[in-house]
Amino acid sequence: MKKFYNSLNFNHLHPLPLLQHWLSASLPCPLCAAPAQKQPSLLLAPLCSDCATALPWYGSQRCPQCALPTTGGAYCGLCLQHPPAFDRTLVPLRYAYPLDRLLQQFKYHQQLPLGKLLARTLLPQLTTLALAERPEVMLAMPMHPQRVRQRGFNHALELARHLQSAWQMPLEIAGCARILDTQSQAGMDVKTRARNLRGAFATQQQWQGKHVLIVDDVMTTGASMHALAKVLKRAGAGRITALVIARTLKTGDD
Repeated sequence: MKKFYNSLNFNHLHPLPLLQHWLSASLPCPLCAAPAQKQPSLLLAPLCSDCATALPWYGSQRCPQCALPTTGGAYCGLCLQHPPAFDRTLVPLRYAYPLDRLLQQFKYHQQLPLGKLLARTLLPQLTTLALAERPEVMLAMPMHPQRVRQRGFNHALELARHLQSAWQMPLEIAGCARILDTQSQAGMDVKTRARNLRGAFATQQQWQGKHVLIVDDVMTTGASMHALAKVLKRAGAGRITALVIARTLKTGDD
């Protein structure tokens, strides 16, 4: 009997990924509650095919540094006049409906499984980046400990962990900290955001010319990314790439 079971060669099976695959295919769509049968692809499961298509994919040419729309993909005037400390921004989606709903469920309603779905939208961006210049280390946008206690988790770190698992890139968890619990930046203009973030981040390590990939959910003005990148470059980082799920655009921009 033992020889019979050994001959079946079950050793190559990995039950946990198979179970996760089955669960993803069985869950209803979190946006429209469509049954799992409407999900022909597991790439963006558990979204149904209609909701996956309805996501606000960002297809326009954009400034390579801040990702705002520009003609021919040229650098925008703001980045030419006042370059941010980060060197490049990669983003697959615009911050608009229904993505805003997914992000709110993920961040504020403990819908952690959506983190894996959202991280999947970033994988093609990483593939594109690897063809040009692969970063040496990944870093999640830090959150102040008080905010982590209130929310229960750092959403950017959850996204980065999913990406690290899929991409096998080193993830630096304690490389940088948010030492000031700044006010919410909703409704602030660019200058006010910059003042609000002064001294917000700190790092105790030397980054020694490394290319650092910073993961976050949304870029609105880029003030947080700029403040963090500035600290890292002062500590020796050579290049900073921002990888975010969505970019906030002005009304009428695509």
